Amino acid sequence: MSDDYSAKYTEIDHSVAPVTLEDEKSHFESLALPSEQTDIWEETALGVVAESGDHDVLLWAAGYALFGNGKGVWGPGASAEREVQLIVVPKSQRGTMTDNDFVRVGWTPTERLRGEQLVITEGSDEVTWDFDGLRFVAQPPQWRLEGAAGDAEFDLTYRTKGTPLWNWGPFSEAAEQDRAGYDVFVGVDGTIRTPAHELELTNGYGVREHIITGQSNDPIANLPAPNWMWWLYSIKDDVKVNFFQPRDGLQLGFVKFADQQVNIATGLGDMDFAVTEKWEDPRTGKNLPVKWRLSMANDGVKVDVEIAAHGRAYSHWPTANGTRMYCYLLSTMTGTVDLPDGRTIELDQHLTVNSFCRTILTARETSQGARGDMV
Repeated sequence: MSDDYSAKYTEIDHSVAPVTLEDEKSHFESLALPSEQTDIWEETALGVVAESGDHDVLLWAAGYALFGNGKGVWGPGASAEREVQLIVVPKSQRGTMTDNDFVRVGWTPTERLRGEQLVITEGSDEVTWDFDGLRFVAQPPQWRLEGAAGDAEFDLTYRTKGTPLWNWGPFSEAAEQDRAGYDVFVGVDGTIRTPAHELELTNGYGVREHIITGQSNDPIANLPAPNWMWWLYSIKDDVKVNFFQPRDGLQLGFVKFADQQVNIATGLGDMDFAVTEKWEDPRTGKNLPVKWRLSMANDGVKVDVEIAAHGRAYSHWPTANGTRMYCYLLSTMTGTVDLPDGRTIELDQHLTVNSFCRTILTARETSQGARGDMV
């Protein structure tokens, strides 16, 4: 197993195998070391972007089982986190960034759940991860988000759109790479309720994610400042555009259409992703990137689009080695996607998900800069 974070993205034998009920169980004992001797971060998550009446909606909901029995990256013992980032802004604001309210749950000291507040129930046809009332119900190829967190209540159904992406490798091989898991695009319907909004989502789209990783994948060591991690995706009909930058200098993308997929990456085809506008965020005091240009080309596929954010939410992840900022950006995409089958997909302010992670503080900041040694 390589300890180089970037190398892991090229060493894994990618698969599109269907997700099974067995995959949706916990995998705490799947890594090379038993859970009482290592750190573990296992995530179950559901995301969606959709329209609802006069509003655009972006939701990222995730639950994390955390073990700190090795290096202690996530803190001591067994614990858990819920994370909710919910953005609701008027459609009329598309293309322009303003200071929006958002629902945020998780990752502050008082919100950390004790181990017993995570209950995993394995039934004959479904597996439920219950994070103190926020429930992720897996019944592949379908999932549900139920319950409440913060001031939001959820009743959403997610259905598979296409084949999964086992970019982190199968769970059966987690011990070899110290990580495993999948993402799969999904169609989404259902309701979200808050004191400010009654949202009915129809024909939304998003992603389902289930991942485990051990202590070799430290979030601060993997993304030292001033690197950026970006994840952007958009779906229109049968066409799916995905861009992922794990850190500066490494970019990965693909376009899926019908039953085909064309990959683009650093050194494979042409790719360019650039920030074109920043906005001074009054909440964070930071100049947040809010507009971008993305071009990708390979094997008859050409993507030429501009992306603009009109809503944001964020969390800070405190770890033993520093703090990362995790920001979701409700966005639109405008431009074209040319396909090898002769089609040109026109996008005009099409709803899109963009997000970034950045290390904003290293635990060992010194007069000579941030120290790279980690716990």
